[in-house]
Amino acid sequence: MGFFLSTKIAHNGKTRLWDVIWQLVAILISLSMVIPFLWMFLSSFKSATEIIQIPLTFFPRKFTLATYQELLDKLDFGRYFLNSVIVSTATTLLILFTSSLAGFVFAKYRFRWKEVYFLLILSSMMIPFAVIVIPLYMLVSNLGWIDTYAGLIVPMCVSAFGIFLMRQFMEGIPDALLEAARIDGASDWWIYYRVILPLSKSAASALGIFSFMWSWNNLFWPLMVTMSPEMRTLTLGVATLQWEYGVRYDAVITGAAIATIPVIIVYAFARRNFIQGLTLTGLKY
Repeated sequence: MGFFLSTKIAHNGKTRLWDVIWQLVAILISLSMVIPFLWMFLSSFKSATEIIQIPLTFFPRKFTLATYQELLDKLDFGRYFLNSVIVSTATTLLILFTSSLAGFVFAKYRFRWKEVYFLLILSSMMIPFAVIVIPLYMLVSNLGWIDTYAGLIVPMCVSAFGIFLMRQFMEGIPDALLEAARIDGASDWWIYYRVILPLSKSAASALGIFSFMWSWNNLFWPLMVTMSPEMRTLTLGVATLQWEYGVRYDAVITGAAIATIPVIIVYAFARRNFIQGLTLTGLKY
């Protein structure tokens, strides 16, 4: 009896030791990812000379907001920020609507060639965006949407990944709930709005964060369809800093810090639903 107790205690001790080791490893990996962002944010309050001096400093020796003021005044970063908020928010909402609606149809309706259509949608994820950018640009140009919000938003409002994600999640919703609603006289739109959407909040939160981050960081398409500086997004504005200023590390770092803050805020507020949505849909992150 004593032998078995001692063996169990030793086993529990080894398990706890491995747990501590893995936690330390996770902490070190987390720090290796967080420290560069902290250095970037802190460096945005440094002068250009202090950023490039050797040895590097982590905390600013002289706190200054001169670079922020310069970007907001001379390059109209406030306008770039507003454009990114409008484009990213509208694109995210449209992706959530189209993905949830298509996911509902593919998950809960039976129609001819349903799997073929769904396979075609999934296959579009394997086509590089560079392959379709020229026909897409020609379409937007013929519609007169060059250098407009419509040209930035509408072509990006459908996501094959979003349809796949929502369909996978909605297949787990019991069909009995839908049948009970139909027996009570509910229409399909009522079921979609009152039953499906509330139960899909976790998956929608995960998709919303993915879509917002993708739209916020999108550089290629805004570069193609914007002509005037007034329509530039924040990511494009950061990229153009080298054209406007040349080699100015303080301007580039400060612009990158401004562009990163909204994504971090969105993730911080929706983190719980984001992780729950990924867990319930079976995706790994």
